Amino acid sequence: MTPEAPATPEAAVAATHEWFERHSGWAPPDEGTLEEWRADDVCRCPDECLVEWDGCCEHGLASWSLVLSALD
Repeated sequence: MTPEAPATPEAAVAATHEWFERHSGWAPPDEGTLEEWRADDVCRCPDECLVEWDGCCEHGLASWSLVLSALD
């Protein structure tokens, strides 16, 4: 069963941090990769799903753009 997409970007970021706790070996993309994605108005989530720049995937995870923005 696939979880529902979070109702807000904040909820997606919170779900992503929970995902980080259960999955090791993740690392944020480098600046060059982020720039390429931004130019194409797409982004990846930590589980590698391709989404809109400020979106979340069908699994409820936030895009790296949202995750990194929340850390700033």
